[in-house]
Amino acid sequence: MELLVVLLIISLSLALIKLLSSKPRGKVSTSFLTNPKNRQLQKRLLVLLCGDVATAKRLLRQQRQLHRGKSDNWYLEKVIYDLERDRYR
Repeated sequence: MELLVVLLIISLSLALIKLLSSKPRGKVSTSFLTNPKNRQLQKRLLVLLCGDVATAKRLLRQQRQLHRGKSDNWYLEKVIYDLERDRYR
């Protein structure tokens, strides 16, 4: 019976460790929080997308996957550039 309790505790501990380690980190660069240009770009992007936040997030996520290591402003400028370029073709 004691062995069963010990195994149960170990299993729960391992499950908890796995759950906590697989949780995505909320890493946000400081430029995202402090740079006023970033806020202007966010507003401009939302205007281009008629307030569609889900689409903005999706487009930014795609650019982050394609071009790793760039700044937050770069991703915003890239998405805005692509939208404006495609809109006027």
